Amino acid sequence: MHSPDELVRAAVEAAMALARVQLDDEAAPPPPRALRPFLRFTRLPDRAVAAARRVLDEDEGFRDQVRRSTSEDRVGRISWLFLDRPEGWEDELVRLAAEASEEADLAAQRQMESATARRVALADEARRRAEDATARLGAELAETKELVATERRARRRVESDAGRARRRLADLEAEVGRLRELVARLEATLGAPADVAEHGEGVEVGPGPNERARRPGGLDVPVDLRALTASHAVALGAADALADALAELGRHLAPLLGTAEEKARDTAPSSPRSSPPPRSRRPVALPPAILDDSVEAAEHLLRVDGVIVLVDGYNLTKRARPELALADQRRWLVDASVETATRTGARFEVVFDGADDRERAPADLHRRSGVQVRFSPTGTEADDVVVQRAEALAGEPVVVASDDRRVRDGAQRVGANVVGAAQLLAAMKRPLGR
Repeated sequence: MHSPDELVRAAVEAAMALARVQLDDEAAPPPPRALRPFLRFTRLPDRAVAAARRVLDEDEGFRDQVRRSTSEDRVGRISWLFLDRPEGWEDELVRLAAEASEEADLAAQRQMESATARRVALADEARRRAEDATARLGAELAETKELVATERRARRRVESDAGRARRRLADLEAEVGRLRELVARLEATLGAPADVAEHGEGVEVGPGPNERARRPGGLDVPVDLRALTASHAVALGAADALADALAELGRHLAPLLGTAEEKARDTAPSSPRSSPPPRSRRPVALPPAILDDSVEAAEHLLRVDGVIVLVDGYNLTKRARPELALADQRRWLVDASVETATRTGARFEVVFDGADDRERAPADLHRRSGVQVRFSPTGTEADDVVVQRAEALAGEPVVVASDDRRVRDGAQRVGANVVGAAQLLAAMKRPLGR
């Protein structure tokens, strides 16, 4: 609703215009004193409007001068009623003020409705874009799931083919062994028939296929020496050819057999033989001013190109989440490792104690992106597996994460970088207690 001052602003502005003329014209009557502080204003503030309205209301002579200097067409009906004040002007002024207020309310309502309509349209557009983005993400997710499923099926086929090929290769190698053993037995029994055929020593060759061979010790055995020599040469050639073919087959099958052989090594019982000497490797150098036991060191090492992070599984989880069951501890650490591997590009190998837990592990535990999970074989601790893996990966940059002194010493002995549990957990954005 308009205030009384705002309703008669046109009359006030006419009064101020007249007062400015009177101030500059020495022949004109002087303007009211109350208006003089506001005569230099380009735009009248609210207090100037209120002061001018009071002057017009109280100074009848000045109000009459203002009325004669303007017209109703110039100031409007309400301001003219305020200046002219005919009989009944107050009632008409109240009615017109109410109508003006109602019009102002309607205009404000229309403006609010327009603004609301604009906000609703913007919200609808944002919702539509969000729905489109969700649909696109859903399609991409479905495509990704299909690709992952296809890759898993292909991997299973490759592993199955590799297993069959490995078994066939083992059978062929065994056959070669048996063939070589048979040839060796023949050589031992007959005394190198190739030399006999060449030099004629130790045997007497008769005219027919059933000749008699004289062996040392006086025992005569009927043997077709020429046929035996030829068969011996053929057998040796076949054995050598089969061995060469098996070697070539092994080279072609190496990519397929790697996964199966690696699994076989992981699950094999530890050997009582002494471990090989540590391979030569230097730890990854840290930037200046970064301390070995700082979180910054762990974050830097996680981003080294080609780095492999060997994690002493329960050593970390029993510090970070001891309240969880072992299965939940494993899943928590593997999820954190997958997230960190995706973010940094590092490859993780997480080692847990207990061959029995392997059977109770989730089906996809070994197939997480960038993360390989290992369980120590029966009779072997995860500590030993971590150190053995650090030693076996001598050609790669390796970071070992553990607070166990034996693990840390073993890792440092083979040239790996070592970080503590709290360091790695902070770098993984999983500080203790989360």
